[in-house]
Amino acid sequence: MTALLSLLPCAVVIVAVLAFRRSGLVAAGLALAVAMVLWAAGVFAPARWLALPHAVADGLLLTSLVGSVIAAGLFYVEICRRIGSLAAIGRVIEAMRLDPPRAAVVLVAGVGVMLESLTGFGVSLLVTVPLLLALFDRSRTIALGLIGMSLMPWGALSVSALLGAELAELPVPVLAAEYLTTSGPVAAILPLACLVFVPGVTAASVGFAVAAGGVLVAGIWLTNAAIGVEVAGVGGGLAVLLLAALAAPDRRRVWRAVASPPLALLGLLIAGVVAQKLLVPVLADLGLAPVLTTGRVSYALLTSPGIALLLTALAGMALWPRTVRRGGSEPLGRHVASRAWRALLTIAVFLSMARLLVETGGIGALAGLLAEAGAPAAVVIVSALAGVGAYVTGSAVPAAALFMPSAAATGENFGLLPLFAALQHSAAGHMAMASLPIISILLASLPNRSPSDEREALRRGLQLAAVWMAMVIASGWVQLALPA
Repeated sequence: MTALLSLLPCAVVIVAVLAFRRSGLVAAGLALAVAMVLWAAGVFAPARWLALPHAVADGLLLTSLVGSVIAAGLFYVEICRRIGSLAAIGRVIEAMRLDPPRAAVVLVAGVGVMLESLTGFGVSLLVTVPLLLALFDRSRTIALGLIGMSLMPWGALSVSALLGAELAELPVPVLAAEYLTTSGPVAAILPLACLVFVPGVTAASVGFAVAAGGVLVAGIWLTNAAIGVEVAGVGGGLAVLLLAALAAPDRRRVWRAVASPPLALLGLLIAGVVAQKLLVPVLADLGLAPVLTTGRVSYALLTSPGIALLLTALAGMALWPRTVRRGGSEPLGRHVASRAWRALLTIAVFLSMARLLVETGGIGALAGLLAEAGAPAAVVIVSALAGVGAYVTGSAVPAAALFMPSAAATGENFGLLPLFAALQHSAAGHMAMASLPIISILLASLPNRSPSDEREALRRGLQLAAVWMAMVIASGWVQLALPA
């Protein structure tokens, strides 16, 4: 049972955050300290002095992958806000003239999924919540806003998938294809879930929701296959918006709204990601393929979505210089740094802690213990651990740092590495939408916040997360039952 001690750092995080209300950064520091004690005591293997510097170096390199997306993403999001790109989305929805049930589906499964996949950081809530409040009461708006955050496995240009693939030592396309099977069912029923919380549902609106679920999954699958996982969620959200535009009574009005100049920056980012995906193999053939590596972990520098985010943000500054300068109360660099540094430092500490457990053999011991429980039980345990990690930390990224190595090692013991890596990624992404940081962003988007709002958001978030978690586990069991 010594293997269970590898969960001690994670238990410390849970207690620090939920019981003592400490920040994620403090919890990460405590977890790293516990991991260092386990290393120094030689709990899993005789202590090697190089294990700690190796773990820190690996953690910092992996943080540079995540940081390139987070920092550039915050920069891009602020440019979008200042030039009016986010407000322009609301005008497109108004031009569609949707009845309330269809509006809920389009705002949640279209706008919410697209924006969260494109930008992350809860930006979708800043757009969808005010629009939903114009149609529904606060309780319904809270539930619908959380449903719009439910596809976080594809959020923020899939940065958690890129990190998870690296930690699991899987090619990104392999993990992306596999977690479409574990998260795809959630995407398929997302529009129907919206109708549970809206009045006036008719047979026509149910039919629209079913069609929207189909095009959402198809959009994700086609975009993933044609371009890559980075914009798969964006493709799904756009497919729902296209469905709504084609069904609109006045299509010309919709296309005029879509042609709003500030929306060009969203299209430019999508084009930038596509161009980057096409250029990377060409540059590699020319011998230009820089790789950051420690000898244990590595990633190709030019594949980071942060490059497209940064270049698109700079293009926005060049196209709307005066609007950008007048649109904020503080300089852009200071704004990005103030919002990014704590998250990046927290992720760096979590990643270093996780890599130290790998170096000392703790992850291998835990994987061996899970393998003894059998594959069906391991599906539940891996998914549950990933969900707990995401709920406590508020993101699938640190959850991947905490539990992806053990999930991958467990899957390798069963010869099912891609499946268990996908279970970890999906469970973390779907559970993160119920976490306190996401709830805080949702509440900040509500005007005249009341004490009952937080209780309602926490209750709805956990209810939805429980349903999504059950679907992820069920998908794992189904795949275990299928022929090899």
